[in-house]
Amino acid sequence: MSGSEGTRLGIALGGGGARGLAHAGFLAELEEVGITPACLAGTSMGAVVGGLYAAGQDMEKLIRVFSHLDLREIFGMPESYRQMLERSIGEALLERFRGPSWKHEPSPRLSRMLELLRLFGKRLSFEELERPFAAVAADLLSGEEVVIRSGPLYLGLAASAALPGVFHPIPWNGRWLIDGGVVNNLPADVVQAMGAGVVVAVDVAAPLASNPSTTMEVVLQSYAITARELVRVKLARVRERLGERLIYVRPEVEGIGVLEFERLPEAVAAGRAAAREVLPRIQAALR
Repeated sequence: MSGSEGTRLGIALGGGGARGLAHAGFLAELEEVGITPACLAGTSMGAVVGGLYAAGQDMEKLIRVFSHLDLREIFGMPESYRQMLERSIGEALLERFRGPSWKHEPSPRLSRMLELLRLFGKRLSFEELERPFAAVAADLLSGEEVVIRSGPLYLGLAASAALPGVFHPIPWNGRWLIDGGVVNNLPADVVQAMGAGVVVAVDVAAPLASNPSTTMEVVLQSYAITARELVRVKLARVRERLGERLIYVRPEVEGIGVLEFERLPEAVAAGRAAAREVLPRIQAALR
C-alpha cells in the first residue's frame, strides 16, 4: 500500500552514522504490514539504507548480513568520530608538505566502502532501481546541495555518506562531493519534490551534547547546531505544503555513537519500535 496519486507515500531517511541502521528496522517493520513507499530520499547512512532498499534488497536479510560484519574493523575506524577527526588533523598537517593526497590517491577505507556498496547495490544504476530514489550530497567547492538520481548507485551512495574526516571526497560529474548532512540531513523536501503527497521523515541525527569540554567537542557541537537548524527550516517549509501529511519520526537512538556499528541490534530495534508507534498515523494519511 503506497496510496493514490494524491497520497503517494515518500520516506525521507536522515543521516546519523550507526544510528542510521535504525532505518533498516523501520523499513522492515513497514514492509511487514504491507506498506511500501512510492519513492525515497536519503542522506548519508539514510542514503545507504534507502538506496539498498530501492535496489530490492530484503531488509530482514540485510540486517542479518550486517550483524555478522565488523564494519569498524573493515573500515579501520577508531572508537569515536571525535578520535577519527583528531587522527585526521595529524594527517592534514602532513598534507601541508606533500600536497592533498585525497585528490589522487583513493584511501583503502574509501575503496572498501565503494566495493561494499557496489556489491550490496547489485551493481545497479539509479535509473534501474525498483522505485524512485534520491541520494543527497554536498559540493565541497561550491557548497551546493546535490541531489543524485542518475549514474552508478554505489557512487551516489558513497558521495552522500562521505563523512568528512572518515572518507575522502568523491569525484562525481566534475565535482567533489561530501556527506549530504552538511546541507540537508533529513531530505523531506527532496522526497516531497519527487511527488510524495504523504512524507514520513525519519530523523536519527545526533542530540546536542550537554557539556562539550574539549575544543574538538565544541567544533562537533557547532556542526550539529547548524545541521539541526537547517533541518528545522526545511521541515517547516514542507509542513506548510503538506500539513498533517508530513509525519516526523524520531527513533530512540540518541545514545548510539556515529561509529558504533556493533550496536546494530539496538538501532534496528529502535527503528522497528518507531515504525509501530507511527503506523496508525501513516495508515490514516494514506486513507
